[in-house]
Amino acid sequence: MILKSRVYERKLPDRDATLFVIYCEGSRREHHYFRYFKEISSRINVEVIPADSQGNNSPLGLYDQACRDIDGEGFSGKYELVEGDQVWFVIDTDAWGEAIPELKSLCRSRPGWVVAESNPCFEVGLYFHVFIDAAWTIPLQGCSEWKNLVNARIPGGFDSRKHPVLIGDAIQNASVNFWAIGDEVLYGSTEVFKLGKAMYPLIAAVVESVRRYLGDGAKRYSAFLPASVYFASSLRLHGKEFCFRKRDENHFLSNRCWCLGSFNFIT
Repeated sequence: MILKSRVYERKLPDRDATLFVIYCEGSRREHHYFRYFKEISSRINVEVIPADSQGNNSPLGLYDQACRDIDGEGFSGKYELVEGDQVWFVIDTDAWGEAIPELKSLCRSRPGWVVAESNPCFEVGLYFHVFIDAAWTIPLQGCSEWKNLVNARIPGGFDSRKHPVLIGDAIQNASVNFWAIGDEVLYGSTEVFKLGKAMYPLIAAVVESVRRYLGDGAKRYSAFLPASVYFASSLRLHGKEFCFRKRDENHFLSNRCWCLGSFNFIT
């Protein structure tokens, strides 16, 4: 089946677009994830700065880099922030737990500068794009095991070319399963949903229109699916893949993947 309707096209940010400068501790997964949202809407300007393998990728190292990029050193900075723009630091507890409180303290003195900590790692936030079950009930040792879990439980693994469109579900699932004591983010929790909440109003129109469109298409194939299932479909349009998800009454997801024409149904 060939779908000709234009659902999405890249849009350069306009002059009044809100700027999100996102500094990532990691060099791959986080960068690939947030890059998905570049040019998704003219209302948002996303600049993702991955970790430099030759640089200081500690929380304070990223903070110093942000200060150089924004404040400048004897010259204008790389990014010019205006009211409403935001600077985010995406950090893993697993690697930098003891240094994160100081970073959070420094950011409090700068309006719009925020830390998004994940315990133990960024993959907890990826998990919540698909699953509502509390992550703290999954006893794993460190980031490598979480990466393996996400890739094993999501058919084909988490794909940053399509799964980020489920950001609305990730915000909801991560927020209801978020636990912290003061500044300490507890195991199985992530603050990345707060970054998602800040971005979502600017991208919601695009994301929801795609999901509504795919929802109509999915209904045509309902005869192939068992009643009351939790499914997703993905579709590549203009260089991006989009997903549509529908919950069943129990909010659970099994691990079968059905491929029908241009749609992938995950049930």
